[in-house]
Amino acid sequence: MSLLSNLPNYEPIARLQNEFKNTAEDLLKGIIPALEQILLSQLPAGAHILELGCGCGHLAQQLNIKGYKVTGIDASKRILDYARKNAPESEFILSDIRNFELTPTFDAVLANDVIHFILNNEDLKTVFKNVYTALKDDGMFVFNIPITDWLHEAAQNNNFNIVYVNDECSLMELFYYKPEERMWEIKVTGFELIENNWQRSDTVWLRKDHFLEEVESALKEAGFTEFNYYNTRDFGESEDIACFVCQKTSLK
Repeated sequence: MSLLSNLPNYEPIARLQNEFKNTAEDLLKGIIPALEQILLSQLPAGAHILELGCGCGHLAQQLNIKGYKVTGIDASKRILDYARKNAPESEFILSDIRNFELTPTFDAVLANDVIHFILNNEDLKTVFKNVYTALKDDGMFVFNIPITDWLHEAAQNNNFNIVYVNDECSLMELFYYKPEERMWEIKVTGFELIENNWQRSDTVWLRKDHFLEEVESALKEAGFTEFNYYNTRDFGESEDIACFVCQKTSLK
């Protein structure tokens, strides 16, 4: 499989992602307190964080405010245009997260709602190896990922559809689960008010649920020997998603 295949296409709905996803209010209510508990409290002041699938830079901006240096990676050019405006103190790289090579200069790597879109075990291993290489010794890797063991039964009674609306745009995500493949087809439709006319955009994303043992095996193959995981429900989320906390053990 080509490393550049099956990427979620955010180009048609970049503005909508910027409007609705990871707003400052949502981040300060949910993700930031969770990160404080499992990651940020263990990092040195001014630590350098690599964010995979950084989106429009809203999380990078909040981390900048807290004094952290952030480098973001995303595969959408239009998304990164927003990121550079939202988090001007950060550096951003246009790249597929399965195809980046960075030297071990990062105190932590963070991936929020990104590994969801890795569709096979080989690509999962590739991402984890890229992360391992980019981390300093004793650096930490935090990511969330859907786990089949927890979600399969609930997924077949799917009630995960999402609708966002404001006066100038709307975004709808409809989830369709394929149990035999542990795969989700997410049909995305957006509307934007442009010069008094409503413009529609459509795209389709694919999401894969992995077995817990697959994720653990891929981490070990990448070199991670120390890791633990939590259920994101423990942090107030509504879905049973695994949050992994990993450390690159120093060999010295």
